[in-house]
Amino acid sequence: MISESGNLSITLTDGEAALKVRSLPDLSVETAGQFIIKMQNLEKDKVVFDNTLSAFNVSAPHLFVAGQYEVVASYGTNPELALDAPYYTSKTIAFDIESGKTKELTIPCFVGNSLASFKFGNQDKLEKVLKDYYIELVVGDQSVVWHPGDIENPYFRAGSTVELYLKGTWIENNKGYSKNFAVIMPAQKGKNYVYTLNIDTSNMTGVIFDLQIETSIETVTVNETVPQEWLPKPKVEAIGFDDSNALTYVETADATTAKIAYKAVRPVEDVEFTLNFEDEKLSSLNKTYLLSTLTIDERTSLEAVNIILPTLNVVEGVLDLSAMTANLLAKNEGDVNNLIGVKVKANGRWSEEKTYTIRTLKPEFAVSVYPGNIWTKELTANPLMATDIKTGNIDKIVTDVQYQFSTDGNSWIPLLSDLRKEGLAPGTTYYVRALYRDELTSGVTEVRTYEALTIPNASLDDGYDTTNPKSKNPLYTFQGGWIGTRNPLTCHTNGVNAFYVSKSSTLPISDNGSTVAHMMTIGWGAGNSCSFGNKSGSIINNISAGIVCVGEYSASEDSVYGKAAYIRPTSLSFVYKASPYNGDEYQVEAYLENITDGKVVVIGKAFLKSGIAYSSYQTESLSFDYDPTQERLPISHLRIIFKAGTKEDKDHLEDKFTKEGSGSFYSNYYIRGSQFWLDSFELHYDK
Repeated sequence: MISESGNLSITLTDGEAALKVRSLPDLSVETAGQFIIKMQNLEKDKVVFDNTLSAFNVSAPHLFVAGQYEVVASYGTNPELALDAPYYTSKTIAFDIESGKTKELTIPCFVGNSLASFKFGNQDKLEKVLKDYYIELVVGDQSVVWHPGDIENPYFRAGSTVELYLKGTWIENNKGYSKNFAVIMPAQKGKNYVYTLNIDTSNMTGVIFDLQIETSIETVTVNETVPQEWLPKPKVEAIGFDDSNALTYVETADATTAKIAYKAVRPVEDVEFTLNFEDEKLSSLNKTYLLSTLTIDERTSLEAVNIILPTLNVVEGVLDLSAMTANLLAKNEGDVNNLIGVKVKANGRWSEEKTYTIRTLKPEFAVSVYPGNIWTKELTANPLMATDIKTGNIDKIVTDVQYQFSTDGNSWIPLLSDLRKEGLAPGTTYYVRALYRDELTSGVTEVRTYEALTIPNASLDDGYDTTNPKSKNPLYTFQGGWIGTRNPLTCHTNGVNAFYVSKSSTLPISDNGSTVAHMMTIGWGAGNSCSFGNKSGSIINNISAGIVCVGEYSASEDSVYGKAAYIRPTSLSFVYKASPYNGDEYQVEAYLENITDGKVVVIGKAFLKSGIAYSSYQTESLSFDYDPTQERLPISHLRIIFKAGTKEDKDHLEDKFTKEGSGSFYSNYYIRGSQFWLDSFELHYDK
C-alpha cells in the first residue's frame, strides 16, 4: 500500500574521486548501470532487489515497504589474478524507508582489488642483454604475463601474496633468464603497485647484472581503472568545417583552417585516413593510410603538400590540412571535391569513420572597362583591381593572368599588353574577360562602343519651318528635331505693336552656297518705344544674343537641356563667319554630360570664346577635353550652344535700326549688335 511504502532513488559515485560513476569521461548511464545493486530488508531478512542499476532505473519509481534495509553495490568477480579485471564494491549501507517519502541514497564505490603497473627506466640497456623479456606475476598456482607496451594491467585479489618476476632470454647465450624482483604481501585493496625497473650493467659479470627497483603505492579510483570495454570510442571532430562536414575554399585565397581533431581516454593506438582528391595536383596521393605503418616515402609525399600528421600514443591529436588548402586548384566548370575519411583507434576500439569534404571553387572576378576608356572605334580594359575580385586573392591572381577580347562572347583572342583594342565598329557590343593560369576564366564583361552620331540637319540644308505667332513677326524652326534657337523668347505674341516688339534673333538665310543660321544680338520686347529708328531716345526692355543649340531651350530658365546621346566624340568642327560689335565676343560651347536622376555631371567639353571678326567663312575645330575624375560615368546627353555674343546690354547695340531680309517694314527691321553666321557643324570620332 502506498500509505505503508516509500520510494527509493540510487546514485553511484566514485568513492575516492567524489565523482559520479555515470559522469566518468564519456560514460553513459547504461555503462554505470552495469553495477549490481543488492538490497535486503533487515526486518524480514529478505533480498528485495538483486540486479543491475540499469534494471533498477528502468522500473523507477520504486515503492518499498517501510522499514530498515541494507544495500551494497558491486561490479566484477574479484578474480584471484587476471589482466584488466577491476573489481568494484561499496560498503554495506544501512538506511530506513519511511512511508510516503522518497529516500535519495548515494552509494560511494571503490576499487575492491589491487593492480600493478610497470615502467623501465633504461630499457635501451636492458635490450642489449635480454630479448623477449616480460614480467610474470604469480599468485599461488596462477600466473599472468605482462609485456612491455601492454595497456592491460594485472589485477589481483586484496590480501593475496603476489610474486613478481622479470623473465627473458639472454642475447649472449640464448638461455633463459628469471629474476624475482618483488613480493607483495598482502595486497591492499584499491592500490596500484608501481614498479620502475632500472638495469645496471657497469658491474656485470657473465650473465649477472644489477636490477634496481623503484616502488611506489598509489590509491586508485574507479575512474582510473574502468575496463577497456567501458571506455568510449575516440571522438573525431572537424575544425573549420560546417555541420555537414564540408569546407569551401576559393582557389588563390589565403589558407583556411581545415583540421580533423580527435580525442580519446587512453593513448591513441592508430589513425587511418583515406584521401580521395579530385584535385589533379593531389590525386596521386589517393589511397588509405595507416599512421602506424606509414613509410618514409608516404610521409615525405604527404608533408610535401603541407599535410601535417599527428603522432601516436597520446590521447589527442590533429590531422592538419590547413596549410595544404592554399595550394588547392579549382576547375573552370563545377566544384572540385576533395574527400578525407578518418577513423581513430584507442582503447582497442575504432571510431566510426567520418568523411570530410574540402570543396574548391574557382575565384569570382571580372575585368572592368570604364566608360572613360570606351570610344567609338576602340576600348581599353582596366588591369584587374581589388574591386574586381568578388572571391579570391588579387595578389595571386595578377601574377598569372592574361586578358582576352571577343566579338561574340565565344571565340577569344588575347589583348595586347596595353589592353587596348582598336578598329572597332561604333555602337557595337564586344566582350572582355581575364584568364587565370591559362584555365580559369573570369566573368564576361560586355562593352558597347559609343555611337557615331550625325546630328540631324547639322548642315542646316534639310530645311526649316516658318510660323507667325504674331502677325508679320515670323518664327523659324529648323527641321530634324535636334536644333533649337532662342526664337520662342524673342517672339512674344503680346505687347505694343512697335516694329521691334518681337523679332527672331536667328534667321535662316541663303549664303555660302547653302542655308546659314544668321544669329544677332537684338533689342526686343513688349512696351518698347522707338525714336524714329534710333537707339537714342528709344525704350528697349530686352537685349538677347541669338543662339543655335543642340538641346531643348527653356525660355523660362534661359537655359539649354541636353539631348540624349550615347556618344564620345573627339572634336567638334563648324563653318562660320562673325562680326562682333563694340568689343563683344561670340561663344561656342559643347558639353558631353551624364544625367542621372536629374543630376548633371559634365564629362567632357569643348569651348571657344573670341572677338575676332571674319568676313569670309572659316572652318574651326575644337577638341573635347574629358575630365579624368569622371571616367566611371557614361555619357548620356549632348549639349551644344552657338551664341552671337556674350554682352547683352544697350552699349552693345548699334545706334540705328537695320533691315534684315525682305518683307514689310515691321517684320524686317532690327536694332542689333554682334552677328554670327553658322553654315554647318559636325562631330568627329577619331577613335
